[in-house]
Amino acid sequence: MIVDLHSHTTASDGILTPTELVKRAVNNQIDILAITDHDTVKGLPEAQQVIKDEKLPLKLVCGVEISTIWKNNEIHIVGLNIDIENAELVALLLSQEQRRIKRAIAISEKLAKLHIEDAYTQAQQFAKGDIVSRAHFARFLVANGWVKDVKQAFKKYLGKSGYAYVPTQCCSISDAVNTIHAAGGQAVLAHPTRYDLTLTKLKLLIADFKDCGGDAIEVSQSRQTQDDLQKLAKLANQFELLASQGSDFHDLVNYLDLGKTTPLPGSVTPIWHNWSLD
Repeated sequence: MIVDLHSHTTASDGILTPTELVKRAVNNQIDILAITDHDTVKGLPEAQQVIKDEKLPLKLVCGVEISTIWKNNEIHIVGLNIDIENAELVALLLSQEQRRIKRAIAISEKLAKLHIEDAYTQAQQFAKGDIVSRAHFARFLVANGWVKDVKQAFKKYLGKSGYAYVPTQCCSISDAVNTIHAAGGQAVLAHPTRYDLTLTKLKLLIADFKDCGGDAIEVSQSRQTQDDLQKLAKLANQFELLASQGSDFHDLVNYLDLGKTTPLPGSVTPIWHNWSLD
């Protein structure tokens, strides 16, 4: 069984529409797919409809990836099996969207001071949904020749040490976990090894996440060494958390595709172990 519980569409910063994403999942022989767009669930109805209309052999998990702040670090919490119409979830995501708009405008203002004009409006051209993220600014900067690629865009302008960096303004881990639970879902700490934390700080993050009621951590990710896989499996067991896996698919690149993750080690309990998969 092939499972991918972390992916993105044009509703946030992915390049495939929800329809294109689910069809690619079927082509990649994925059995269970979660769409987890950043701070929005607006791509899910389209995905559900195309699966129903075309009778696609795919189990779709309704998900979301919520940005949170923890000790001045942006930490992402994935919600799986959520009710996308839950009032608490709708309210939180609306608040997150408003914060994202304010951040995007602030980034644009910083870029203007660097003589990169009208960046917000132009970044919107790369955003198919309502979310304008740093990824869209990066694509704008590449397209207009300010940098050679997205990686350089983040290094020079958009990352923590970049000229146009604006700190994220988002909810707490506790807010995210509680809202996911209110929507009937399970809360997963996304890509734990990508936050540039020492092992000591990573353990502190996982402990705080667990104390907030978190359910699982992503153990299997794309672009991951076997050492990282085993380290995260050990941490999942140490903190008595379930294990999730996901490609964090955004783009069509050689080293990253839907479903292209290492299977979970047998030592962990998969988050889907008690799901109804009918």
